[in-house]
Amino acid sequence: MKFMKKLLVASLAMVCAFGGAKLTSGTVTTVKAAENENLKSVFSIDAGRKYFSTEQLKTIIERAYKNGYTDVQILLGNDALRFFLDDMSLEVNGKQYDSNAVKEALTKGNQSYYNDPNGNALTQAEMDEILAYAAERGMNIIPVINSPGHMDSILVAMETLGIQNPQFDGSVRTVDLDNEEAVAFTKALVKKYAEYFGSKSVEIFNLGCDEYANDKNTGGWANLQKSGLYKKFVAYVNDLSAIVKAAGMKPMCFNDGIYYNSKEEFGTFDKDLIISYWTSGWWGYDVAKPSFFAERGHKILNTNDGWYWVIGNYDKSEHGNGYTYDSAVNGIKGKDFTSVTGAKPEDNLDLIGSMQAVWCDYPEEVYEEDVVLGLMDLFSETHSEYLIRPADYTKVDEAISKIPTDLSVYTDESVKVLNDATAAVIRNKRVTEQAVVDGYADAINKAVEGLVFKAADYSKVDQAIEKANALNKKDYKNFELVEKAINAVERGLDIRSQDKVDAMAAAIEEAIANLELNKGQEQGTTKPENGTSGNVNTGDSTNMLAWGVLLAASLGLAGFILVKKAKARE
Repeated sequence: MKFMKKLLVASLAMVCAFGGAKLTSGTVTTVKAAENENLKSVFSIDAGRKYFSTEQLKTIIERAYKNGYTDVQILLGNDALRFFLDDMSLEVNGKQYDSNAVKEALTKGNQSYYNDPNGNALTQAEMDEILAYAAERGMNIIPVINSPGHMDSILVAMETLGIQNPQFDGSVRTVDLDNEEAVAFTKALVKKYAEYFGSKSVEIFNLGCDEYANDKNTGGWANLQKSGLYKKFVAYVNDLSAIVKAAGMKPMCFNDGIYYNSKEEFGTFDKDLIISYWTSGWWGYDVAKPSFFAERGHKILNTNDGWYWVIGNYDKSEHGNGYTYDSAVNGIKGKDFTSVTGAKPEDNLDLIGSMQAVWCDYPEEVYEEDVVLGLMDLFSETHSEYLIRPADYTKVDEAISKIPTDLSVYTDESVKVLNDATAAVIRNKRVTEQAVVDGYADAINKAVEGLVFKAADYSKVDQAIEKANALNKKDYKNFELVEKAINAVERGLDIRSQDKVDAMAAAIEEAIANLELNKGQEQGTTKPENGTSGNVNTGDSTNMLAWGVLLAASLGLAGFILVKKAKARE
């Protein structure tokens, strides 16, 4: 029965996925109004309890982008810790923890929580790739490192590294706020991640801070207040908030533990904390209402748990968990995008957006990607006036496909115009800026049409003509062939006719090579070489006179020498 239901759900999800969510032009005005409110649309995936590969997370990011979400929240530390930095070394109260030792301890902690056969933890290189992939699409990533609860693997790691009794009252997932060494270690670890994500221009960092010791009982917050330890929780949250802000990000946490039971006598939380409001409580779980946070200046991210689904949870009776697939579908269809649980119509909430979440409370359950993506599609379709889809880049891609593969034959000036047009394309525009995107395509098409071929190279032609000009055409009886070849030169051709231009040069060279000297020019004449004439014109009277004078002078000089020698003998 369960198999058949999963098959039906998968089929419905496939139909939804392939059908896609399209935004008609009739809704653009509504969407622009929503865009002006600058509301976030966030999809959250629990990649802490269960390992998600780089490709799986990129697939989620891609679907979120196409469905109009603005952010993807990735729970990296949530019971297990599924992301290790290259350098995990820590300094805690003067004590040094070696990077490899910390990684080995955390790996042991992950295996203790759930030894996922698909992988243990993402590397820094993989996270760099994920962040870059999201940035290319204009998507924000919201990382989550949860504490002081949901810390199962970190607590095991602490014990492995020699920290004694880090757990609170026997809880396997909650740090004891009275254990100063354990608390300092947790803060140092969170700071490590905050500084990394801050350096990557991440906007929001989620600190978690929910469900304190809920593995012991649901009254964890009430018990903290009764014992007076809740004061330390307030200070702890404020310290983490300061760490996140120092790293250049906005701090966020889940709502249930903040001002529990609407009590302020234990201290005041940092007003910069964004409240991810997911539950208004239940019998015995008395959380502060949304209006309470609004009155104290907190911004709210609507994280209505009516949209929650726990992977693999189709039947409440199986796990005793109410976040079933059916409840998620009904919640998505029945709850408005801005419907904050526990809020009243008259409440003046400073809402920054809404978040849909998929959880992995049972990490051994198989990840059904098509079902998760189908829920994203359903949420996007249902709340299409808020989830502003990306613009259509079809025309841009078509224009780019028309660009010639070899641009070296075009002038530098026209190629620059084309390169500037393609470089101007921004790939994360939304449908409200479709006109801008279409303008990219028009500019590229215009630049392609405006490409100008380089002029053909006439240097060989010019060299051949220069060689011909150095000749005395009167010396040859067929010089008209050279002139004919020169007159046949066609100027102004472009590089596409380079072969034709080279043929013109060859024709001139051939005509020169085939020149025939006039009769009587053969003696004392050499053929032209290197653009100079070797002709000697024996019929030139000026030359003959010069030769006669030179001969007479030579004879006279010889006679003088002979007479002088004869006198010397006497």
